[in-house]
This record gives sequence, C-alpha cells and structure tokens, in this order.
Amino acid sequence: MDVSTVYCPGCNHKVRLTITPEHGGSHANLPDGGSVVCLDFGEGCSEGTCPLTGRPGMVMGVRLAKSHLPHEARMLTAHCESCGLVAEMEVLDRTHAVCSLCESTNEYVIVPVDETHAIAVTRS
Repeated sequence: MDVSTVYCPGCNHKVRLTITPEHGGSHANLPDGGSVVCLDFGEGCSEGTCPLTGRPGMVMGVRLAKSHLPHEARMLTAHCESCGLVAEMEVLDRTHAVCSLCESTNEYVIVPVDETHAIAVTRS
C-alpha cells in the first residue's frame, strides 16, 4: 500500500492518503478505479466538504470504513437496520456508523442508562 503525506487545509496538519486497489469492473456497485482514502479521517472531518477530494467529508469516512485498511477507529455495538444483526460498527460522526458485517451506513443515537453506561440505538 502506497501512502502519501499531504497537508490538509481542513485539518491544518499533514494527513496520510492512499488509493484503494482498482476493481476489475465485474461488480456493478463498485467503481472501476481506485478511490482516495484518508487514513487520518476524524470526527471533525465529517462536517462540510473535504478540501482534498471536493466531496462531502462523510464520503471519506465511509471509504475508510469500507476499505478494510488498517486504521484506528471508534467502534460501537448496535443492531444494524440493513442486515438485521447486532454488529460492531465503525463510528463516522455523532450520528452515523458503518456496519462491519454488511458495510451499510446506519444512523444511531446514544441513550444514557446511568452516569457510567449508555447504549447505542440505530434508527431507520
């Protein structure tokens, strides 16, 4: 995996970028070319437009979550509205997470149980 370090004006520091492998074109839901993925995507990146790609910041978070590239991620466990299973989900921002089983994006809310515990609830 080739990784480049570039300055991101949105983060105001250097970030690591890579390009996902190209797909053979046999799958209709996958683009033929590779996609730029920022390995340093963080919670603040989901707001607005990514200055490096010109796409909504959330797109970069979804690309990273679905890329299966090594990175640090915040995880939660919740019921996936798409596959119907309870799964680990990679947190993208305060309201969105990607299911590790079916790779669908879910909206969630955190419901406090008491001072030290909370549960994640997805919503359709």
